[in-house]
Amino acid sequence: MSSLGSVLQHLKSGKPIAYPTEGVWGLGCDPENQDAIENLLRLKARSHEKGLILIGSKFEHFLNFSYVEDYKDKLLSKWPGPHTWLVPSKSNLCPLIRGNNDKVALRLSNHQIVCNLCDAFGGPVVSTSANKEGQPTLSGPDEILEYFPEVKVLNGKLGGLEKPSTIQDVVTDIILR
Repeated sequence: MSSLGSVLQHLKSGKPIAYPTEGVWGLGCDPENQDAIENLLRLKARSHEKGLILIGSKFEHFLNFSYVEDYKDKLLSKWPGPHTWLVPSKSNLCPLIRGNNDKVALRLSNHQIVCNLCDAFGGPVVSTSANKEGQPTLSGPDEILEYFPEVKVLNGKLGGLEKPSTIQDVVTDIILR
């Protein structure tokens, strides 16, 4: 496993990282680097149509990517924490993050390792479960490095949640997961 500094360097150079979240190990990359996003989708064998989550440590991290200001009170009723909201996205958001949707999945985390990562990076990070599409989520750094040797794994522990975060549409209130 790697230190925050070496993981941050990997992230900034457009390479994939792995990190512990509230409930599962995540894979991520720079949300403003299309090559990095394409590589992450390729690694996971994930469809471009599904979209990805952006995870951040500050509400402000999402301002450039979505219309969070329009829904601030509602979003903050469940944030920070393991709740992912689907929020109308701005047109400058990479379509690979949005997938076939007009919304972007956002989570304002209170997991200290995620917060340290996003604070040091200066913005949100793409977040998707550490697994190949359709396979169980990998249980830790050793498995992650076995399946994804090109990934830098951030030192740390999961937050104790026993499942991935809830995903809810901020406009319709429909819970998708």
